Amino acid sequence: MKMRSAYLRIHSGFICLLTLGGASPLNAVETMSQTMISRVAPMPNLPQPYSMRDWSQVTRDYINMLFDFEQRGDHLPLVSWIDEKQTMVSMPAFIGGPRDPEAINYLGAVISGSLVGLDMRTQLGHDWVTMGMNFFRPEEGVYLNRLHRGSGSSFWYDIFPNVLFYQVDDLYPDDPVRTQQALSVALKWHEACIALGGGTVPLALPNFDHTGLNLKTMKPVEKGRIEPEAAAGIAWLEYMAWVKFQDPRFLTAADWAIRSLQERPADKSPLYEVLLPYGALVAARMNAELGRDYDVARLVNDCFEPLGRPQARPGWGVISDRWNGLDAYGLVGSTTDGEGYAFAMNTFEWAGALVPLARYDNRYAHDIGKWILNLANASRLFYPDAHDPEHQSSFEWAKAHDGKSVIAYEGIRKWKRGSATARSDFRTLRGKILNGSFVSTHFQEEAPPDLQVFEEASGMGPPFEHIWEFELPDELDRWLVVAAKRIDGGHIGNAFRFSFSDRPDGPYTPAFSVSGLDSAYVAEIPTKMRKALYVKAHSSDESPCGSGQDKLSVDAMAISYQSNVGPFAQGDLVVKFIDLLEEATVPIVLYRPAPAATDLGLYGSSHVGTLGGIIRRTNVEAILQLDLLKTDYYHDTAYPTYLYYNPYSSNKVVEIDVGSEAKDIYDAASDEFLQKNVTGIVSFIIPDDTARIVVLSPARGEIRREETCILINDVVVRYTP
Repeated sequence: MKMRSAYLRIHSGFICLLTLGGASPLNAVETMSQTMISRVAPMPNLPQPYSMRDWSQVTRDYINMLFDFEQRGDHLPLVSWIDEKQTMVSMPAFIGGPRDPEAINYLGAVISGSLVGLDMRTQLGHDWVTMGMNFFRPEEGVYLNRLHRGSGSSFWYDIFPNVLFYQVDDLYPDDPVRTQQALSVALKWHEACIALGGGTVPLALPNFDHTGLNLKTMKPVEKGRIEPEAAAGIAWLEYMAWVKFQDPRFLTAADWAIRSLQERPADKSPLYEVLLPYGALVAARMNAELGRDYDVARLVNDCFEPLGRPQARPGWGVISDRWNGLDAYGLVGSTTDGEGYAFAMNTFEWAGALVPLARYDNRYAHDIGKWILNLANASRLFYPDAHDPEHQSSFEWAKAHDGKSVIAYEGIRKWKRGSATARSDFRTLRGKILNGSFVSTHFQEEAPPDLQVFEEASGMGPPFEHIWEFELPDELDRWLVVAAKRIDGGHIGNAFRFSFSDRPDGPYTPAFSVSGLDSAYVAEIPTKMRKALYVKAHSSDESPCGSGQDKLSVDAMAISYQSNVGPFAQGDLVVKFIDLLEEATVPIVLYRPAPAATDLGLYGSSHVGTLGGIIRRTNVEAILQLDLLKTDYYHDTAYPTYLYYNPYSSNKVVEIDVGSEAKDIYDAASDEFLQKNVTGIVSFIIPDDTARIVVLSPARGEIRREETCILINDVVVRYTP
C-alpha cells in the first residue's frame, strides 16, 4: 500500500541521456552480462527441504497479535498504554523482557503492516502511525531508538530509526508535521557529515570510523568499536531527502557518504549491523538515475561476504551453509559465532533493502532472485512451528500463546550451546552453606536471586572447602564456567580458588581464583577427562579466620560445550554470553531461567513485512514473484515491476494477472516483450536458471530508447548499467 503525494521527483529527461539519431529498435542494445554475488554462487538453485510460508499472512497475523490489547496469557497483551491519555504504548523487544518501547521494533511493525496492505492509521481502532512520532526528539532533531535517551552510544541505533521513519513518511505522505521532521532529520545528518570532516572546497570525506556521534555536541563517541556502515545509512537517508526536498546539500551528503565507503581498504568491510545494504541500494540507484559510477559490486559483496579480522564485525555476512540436513542458505548474521548464528531482523531487512537493487542494475536479477528464494525458504526456521521442542529455547510459551507461529525467535544457531550443570553438593569442609544448594547454581540471574552462599568456619583448622559433582559431557571441547563473587568478611588476603578433577580426592587442576566482585570465570577442561567432574572451591589463605569469615556467593556454574542439537532456535536473552573464543567459534555461556523470559523477539518479528510485502507465490512451486517497487521508497513514477527466478533445470510457464486494462509484458532483464496487448491472467516462459524482470506497461505504449535507459510513455522501464 503506497499512499503517495506529489513529491518532487527526478524527471526522466534528467536521468537519461539522449541517444543521437533517435530511438532504435527494441533489442538493439547488447544484453548486459550478469554480475555475480560470489556468496550466492554456491547456494542451491532450489533449497531443500522446500517449504515456503505465506509471508503476507504471517505479517497480518503478527500485526493483529502484536497490537491487540485483548490478548491474555503470560506476558500478554504485548502492548499496553504508557499514559492515561493513550498517546503511546509500551512494547517489549522480547516476550517477557523489559517493556521499554524501541523505535526499531515499533516503527518496523508499522511498516510491516503497511507493506501488506493494512492501514496502520486505523488498524484495530488506533493510529499507530501518529504514535510512532513519539520517537522524534526535537532537542536533537532526529528520531532516536528510545523515548528518553540521547544519541551517541551507537551509530546504527541512532541512524536506523530515521531510516524507518523515512519509510513510514513515504508510506503515509502529506502530513506537514512529518514533513518538517523529515527535513530536520536530513539537515541534522548533513550537519553530522560536516562534523565528521565532510567538505566541498576542497573535497573532504567524513570519517565514520567511530562508535557513534553525539548529535548535541557533534563530537564522535568512542567505545572500543567502530561502525563505519553509518555512512551507508546516511547515504540512503540523504538521497531520499534530496528526492523529497531537492535541496543540493542532501545530495552532497549522500555523495560524501558513498565515497567514504568506497575509499575504505578492500580488506576492511564497513559492515557492522543492518545499514550497509541501504548504501548498496542507493549507490545503484544514483548510478542509474544520476549517471554516477559508484562501485556497486564492492558494496553488494561486502553485504554478503564474511571477512576475518580486521573488521568492524568479523565473520558477519550471509550464511551459505547446510545445517544438520536443513538448508540455511541466504540468512544473515555471523558465520563464525558457533559456526553460524543467523538473525531474523537482519535477514528481513537485507531482503527489503537489496531486492529493489535489481530494478536499477538488472545484472543482479539472477543472483538476487536465487538468494531471496533461499532466504525466504530458510526464514521459516526462525519460527517455533519449524522445530520440535528439543530444537528451540522457548517452546512452552509459543505452544501456549502463539498458535499461528508468527512471533520469531531472535535467531537460529547451527548448533545448541550445551550446558551441563551440577548434580550434587559432594561435600563441605570447614564452612557451611548459608543459602541454596547445587540447584541454585543451574541458572544465572534468577529473580528473586537464587544463589548458593557459603561462609568459612572461624578459628583454627584447615581452610574452607566445597566440592560439586558434575556429569561430564562426552565432547572434545568443554569449558568450566562459574559466575561467583567473594564477599569480604574480614579474612584479609583471602580468595576462593577453584580447581577440578575427575576424582573427588584429586589430584585437582587449578582453574581460577575469585577474589572480588561478581564476575564470570572460564577454564578449559582437558579432553582426557571423562564421565565425572568434581569442582572444588577453597580458601586460598590457610591462616586462622580470626578477624572475620569471608563468604562465597555462586550465582551459576556449568560445563559449556557444543552439543549435537542443531539447528537451534533461540536468542540472546535466555543465554548469557560469558566468553567467545577463537573469533567466536566456541561460545561460552550460562543459561538464565526459562520461565523468566523468552528468546521470542518482537525485535525481529516486526520486520517480517519486508517478506510479506515483496513475496508472492505463483502457479509454479518455488518460482516467486518479487515486487521490486514495494520497498523502493520515494521511487520515481514506475509501472508494476516484478522479479521472477526459475530455479529448475527446465523451462517453466508462469501465470500473472495483469488486470482488466490491456498491458504489454516487458522483460527488463532480457530487453524484450513477452506478451503484448493482453488482459486478465496470462502466461510467459522463464528459461531454466534464469531471472526475468517483468514490467506491466500500457499496451501499445510509445517506446523511447535513450543512452542509459528505456522508457515507455515517458516512464523508465529499464536502466542500462
